[in-house]
Amino acid sequence: MKVVPLVRAEFARLTASRLGIASLIAIILVPIVYGGLYLWGNRDPYSNLDNVPAALVVSDTGAKVDGKTVNYGRDAATELLKGNAFGWKEVTESQAKTGVTNGTYDFAVSFPADFSHDLASAADATPVKASIDLRTDDTNSYLSTTIAKQATEAVRVAVAEKVGKSASQQLLDAVADIRTGLLSARDGSSQLASGSATAASGAATLDAGLAKIDAGTKALPSQSAQLSAGANTVASGAGQLATGLGQLTSGMSTYRTSLAAALAASGLPAATQQQLLGGFDQLRAGAGTSSAGATQLSSGAKQVASGASTLAGSAPALASGIHSAATGASSLKSGTAQVATGATTLRDKLATGVTKVPATTATQRTAQAAQIADPATVTQHAVTQAQNYGAGLAPFFISLASWIGLYALFLLVRPLSRRALTAVRRPIRTTLAGWLTPAVLGIVQAVALFAVVTLALHLRVADPVALLGFMALIAITFAAMILALNVLFGSVGQFLALILMIVQLVTAGGTFPWQTLPGPLAFIHQALPMSHAVDGVRELMYGGASSTLWGPISFLLYWLVGSLIVAALGATRQGRFRTLVQLRPSAIGG
Repeated sequence: MKVVPLVRAEFARLTASRLGIASLIAIILVPIVYGGLYLWGNRDPYSNLDNVPAALVVSDTGAKVDGKTVNYGRDAATELLKGNAFGWKEVTESQAKTGVTNGTYDFAVSFPADFSHDLASAADATPVKASIDLRTDDTNSYLSTTIAKQATEAVRVAVAEKVGKSASQQLLDAVADIRTGLLSARDGSSQLASGSATAASGAATLDAGLAKIDAGTKALPSQSAQLSAGANTVASGAGQLATGLGQLTSGMSTYRTSLAAALAASGLPAATQQQLLGGFDQLRAGAGTSSAGATQLSSGAKQVASGASTLAGSAPALASGIHSAATGASSLKSGTAQVATGATTLRDKLATGVTKVPATTATQRTAQAAQIADPATVTQHAVTQAQNYGAGLAPFFISLASWIGLYALFLLVRPLSRRALTAVRRPIRTTLAGWLTPAVLGIVQAVALFAVVTLALHLRVADPVALLGFMALIAITFAAMILALNVLFGSVGQFLALILMIVQLVTAGGTFPWQTLPGPLAFIHQALPMSHAVDGVRELMYGGASSTLWGPISFLLYWLVGSLIVAALGATRQGRFRTLVQLRPSAIGG
């Protein structure tokens, strides 16, 4: 018999009775119901998280920040309630604790009384890290707990960003104030440098003048003593001169009388007797005046002698004082020079410091504070991207549903026509016929599942024609594998097909990355076909590089050809050795 008549005979057997038809339809629907319902139920669970009950507790009493009252806990709670990410309900702490325990709420988020106070303590000498309390119970839902942790972490990041922005704003404003102070200090230091330079110049002049005075006063004690002695000598001589002139004046008065008598007796003209008596009187008056002057000179010389004597006594102290002043002036000159140098250095350093502190406006500081609080964003460049959570799971469950559907088909379909093996003894044709029947039914299952995924669940497919063809390849490959197991091991082979499904379910990498598997399971992942079936469906569903698709296709073809060869070898062996039990007709006909 040829292959087609054998396939036709098998279909006739399967549809020979109403029970057979019903059984066949039910088994064909297995992967559709399994894959369709699962993907429908998990199509986009994140869009329905607002139905997940969650408790929200705000015990935060607030805090004072820059004279203003803030309540970060209340602000965060308001954002959560506004966002509707979960089915939030604000309750008390005791209600939240009881609700999570008895399952009223899947989890509870609490902002403690000191939440704002601890956040504001960042500016204190002893800052305290604020905490957000998350109460969970995995008996409610483990995934709810996982999602709650992620949501709470998002709240923590948002609060940290807000507080960080406020702290950064204060810091930047303080830096701006420092810059203003530096500008004032720079201007003041310029005046200081100018004044200190003038002071240094004056100190240098003073030092030079006092140095000359100091040099001149060194001989003052001896010179003042000499002056005193000379003045005393002058005083003595002037006194003697005054005495002599006094005597001369007195004698001239007496002589005038005699001179007047002599002139009268001389017979000279009267006029002549008067340039003579007049000249004599002038001489007498000059002598009197000279006597008075000599007296004054003597008195003045005595005073000079007394002053010079006093000067000679105080001259050493004066000279010492002037010398000390000269020494001080020298130190003052050195000190003011250092002050001038330091003031110049201070001015230059302040000028340099001002240039290193950027000048910013209030608007710029606000933008900088936002940047410091949230310095980086994640920009995703997706080579391919699944439509939603359901689309992310679809490759795995499409592949798994195909195996389940074919496994169920082999509960009805005969792996091999026992009569054909016994009568005709053409194992290859018989093997192909035994494979084509479930393969065709598996393709029907694949088409139906494809229709459910694309038309009923509206999951986007990048290359629908290629995906449908690849799903057909998956179906016929799995059909060949399960056929080979049944041919080699009989009913035990069907059980082994179930075990192989479980192993592939674990190792296919349909949910978590396969690299997270333990070492032995990671090796099995590379060897079994469902892993590569999942990879291929992903490529065609999300729109990956077509060149990478040849890997999964070639791997499935290896399993397909290999399984058919193994099944043919098993069929050859069965064609030689048959039992009466093996020839007994099926319960559903044929």
